Amino acid sequence: MEIVVRKSEIEGSVKPPSSKSYTHRAFISASLSPKARIINPLISEDTIATLNGCRKLGAFAWRRKGWIVEGVEDINSSGYFNFQNSGTTLRIFTGILSLSTSPRFNVLDGDRSLRKRPNRELCLALRKLGAEIRGDAEFKAPVKVKGILKGGEVEIEAASSQFVSALLFSLPMAKGDSVLRIKRAKSTPYINITLDVLGMSGIEVEREGADYHIPGEQRYRLKSYTVPADFSSASYLIAAGVMAGKIKILNIFDSEQGDKKIVEICRQMGGDVEWNKDEGVIVARKSDLEGVEVDASDIPDLVPTISILAAVARGETRIYNAEHLRIKEIDRIEGISRNLRALGVEVTTFRDGLVIRGGRREFKGTVDSFGDHRMALAFSLLGLLGEVRCRNAEAVSVSYPGFFDVLRSLGAKVERVN
Repeated sequence: MEIVVRKSEIEGSVKPPSSKSYTHRAFISASLSPKARIINPLISEDTIATLNGCRKLGAFAWRRKGWIVEGVEDINSSGYFNFQNSGTTLRIFTGILSLSTSPRFNVLDGDRSLRKRPNRELCLALRKLGAEIRGDAEFKAPVKVKGILKGGEVEIEAASSQFVSALLFSLPMAKGDSVLRIKRAKSTPYINITLDVLGMSGIEVEREGADYHIPGEQRYRLKSYTVPADFSSASYLIAAGVMAGKIKILNIFDSEQGDKKIVEICRQMGGDVEWNKDEGVIVARKSDLEGVEVDASDIPDLVPTISILAAVARGETRIYNAEHLRIKEIDRIEGISRNLRALGVEVTTFRDGLVIRGGRREFKGTVDSFGDHRMALAFSLLGLLGEVRCRNAEAVSVSYPGFFDVLRSLGAKVERVN
């Protein structure tokens, strides 16, 4: 699908979708608990992959004033799991299925993009603790996994916070206590999201600096969980308001999400952005922006949004500590660079980031999602300042189904061309 967005003035109120990160974790915790209600989850391609994985694990889930999930008492699974494009799902399930008492392997797989993403550090850590895992040198999907995971001490240098989350989900159910030692981790707010949901599920994890002390043989006891709004998705709405009008974003309360930093970053760039945390309302107004420096260690999913703002902002914007973007759905540093250059923006890439020279007032050209939802969500917005065609725009359904309908409701000129 190709979408064309043309120059528009936008205004209105909108509720962003629920958090993808919280929805993944809530569904998985519910599937390991006796019975839980998940309220306001995001239903998108990635979270459906998680829900299907929970069902294949043996959990029952149905819609009724949210989602009711009856979980499994023991993990005795074997078979083929296809997690489509969801790296979070594959990695957390790699840990959970390492607890399976079945003598047969589980095969964890995904689409072409997911098969490019390495899982070596996670799989080696699980192997050390007793799981049997087979795969190629980088343990890219498909990987074969069976139990049984035992407690113990393990150290991991995590290129992805998802590796840490996978261990935090699985080790509480292992036989014996564990100490998980993190040498280095990116995207630490996502670890905090995991700890938040685990705490709501009655799971004990004691954090001491970079060490996590985890008692074994625990049981998940999640009963009810309301998923908060997604700040990654809200970032596109904030950017749209700052570039092309005025947007009021509703139901956006504080949480452990690192991507709430988009409010601070926009303000640093000169953006007129207000956040009433008590009322859960953000207002973003059209503003003149200036370049800034951004440490992306903990906010990789914001980098596409920051990049389009940088294209508009006067001067240079430097984004650094972003090397983990190279192992996302695509190499996002390369994808951002290609799209910016296609629109005439000067950009220099480095191993761990980009320097973008902005100041443009109009954008015309064609960009591509390359199959990555965040590329389509971010770069289509530059059409509000000119005319931008986005190829493979259907990728937005991974995290923000109906995004282009939302833009239309705000007054944007959006046309599907095929």
